Amino acid sequence: MVMTEFSKRVLTATALIAGFTIFIVLRAFVGAFGLYMFDLLILATTGLGTWEICNACKLNRRGANVVVALIVDVLIYMFYIIGSQILKEPLVWWLQLFVSLLIIAIFVLFIGLSNMIDKKFAKECELQKKNLNKESWLGAVDLIYMLVYPGFFFACAILLNHMTIDSIGLFGLLLVIFISCFTDIFAYLTGKLLGKGSAKMAPKISPKKTWVGFFGGLFGGIFGALIVVWIISCNKAVSDRLVELTDDAFLAQMLFLVVGLAGAVITTLGDLLASFIKRKVGIKDFGNLLPGHGGVMDRVDGIILNVPFILLIMGII
Repeated sequence: MVMTEFSKRVLTATALIAGFTIFIVLRAFVGAFGLYMFDLLILATTGLGTWEICNACKLNRRGANVVVALIVDVLIYMFYIIGSQILKEPLVWWLQLFVSLLIIAIFVLFIGLSNMIDKKFAKECELQKKNLNKESWLGAVDLIYMLVYPGFFFACAILLNHMTIDSIGLFGLLLVIFISCFTDIFAYLTGKLLGKGSAKMAPKISPKKTWVGFFGGLFGGIFGALIVVWIISCNKAVSDRLVELTDDAFLAQMLFLVVGLAGAVITTLGDLLASFIKRKVGIKDFGNLLPGHGGVMDRVDGIILNVPFILLIMGII
């Protein structure tokens, strides 16, 4: 029996939800082990996403390969854990940020300078009639590109995961996932059922996206936020903090409706950004690891753009 694309999509989504639920349960109930297991999930997703971006956009031509990007990511992560979790006197945030940027700068300079003195690389540039200096530093730019997309967004996910006071980080992670996933689900279903013949949202970037699907996705984002509000209401410390910030329980709930609405818009922008990149490099999907969904980046493109936004909201709370 040949499976349809929709069946593959549903089965893959079910497996992803089951796997993610296991990590969330560990994160919620198994203390430090669950915390670091979720870190491992984020780092694994970072690695797969970076590998897909590197291959799709052909960023491994000038020394800026995925291995170098992952080494930088791991070094920054290790320094963050040592500086914020292991030391008796945790390092201040600006010092951690400075050292992280210094690590990136060292590797960027290494790639650019090593390319300039590489005789083989110089010969290739000469044969292809390309400027050696320009091509050398384009390699460094490629590394920065991989560290920003998707590296920076997953770094925000690590920071969100480590907001452990009153389980605020856990609720932030749930907000990211629920808002993004329900936005995608509602947009897909409303676009499929009601979007036939309706105006296209961005036909040159993503021909299948319609305005009907977009507005359906907005309702999905609000619905996802409402589910998290219900979960948060079970935690008295966070619930009281929200009421303290807004002076009213109803306003606290309305805050999350606005967050859900904004998150739905950001999810859509993330989808469009990924579609734009794929259109530029002439591919349909970033990969084929997830049947019915494409690659890892095809599944998390809307999610990762939501992470910095939710990190900011959780920081305020």
